[in-house]
Amino acid sequence: MLRLCVIVLASGWLAACTSDSTPAEPSPVTNTLTGTWSGDLALQTGTGRMTWTLTQTDARVSGPVLVTLPSGTVLLNGALTGTVAGSTVTYLITIGPDAIPSQPSCTGQLTGTVTSTFGVTSTLAGSYSVASSSCATGFTSGTFTLSRT
Repeated sequence: MLRLCVIVLASGWLAACTSDSTPAEPSPVTNTLTGTWSGDLALQTGTGRMTWTLTQTDARVSGPVLVTLPSGTVLLNGALTGTVAGSTVTYLITIGPDAIPSQPSCTGQLTGTVTSTFGVTSTLAGSYSVASSSCATGFTSGTFTLSRT
């Protein structure tokens, strides 16, 4: 009887040690800029929302940029191109004809740098400045922080 008890206990112990279940590990943080990033942007008339939808390939990043008012009114559509060096992104946003609905003939470029931080909340924090513009703008430079959404 004692031998049977030892065999049963040993079998249970071995089954527990060879279980297929493994503890869940946290998902790894993705250190790529590919994805959607958005945040508030201070404007002369209030606050806008800037959204970057980026694709990163090696050290290059690109994608559309959208700036809207809280009402949903589009202020600007642009196209971002940039380079990644470590955690620093140097970018250029090109604003072509019809990219600013209220001023369809305006064109220009914004330039700047952001620093990427990856974690539970991944962010891009940096600045922009108007590099060129064919018409009067409501801003010349500023700072912003975008979070991955």
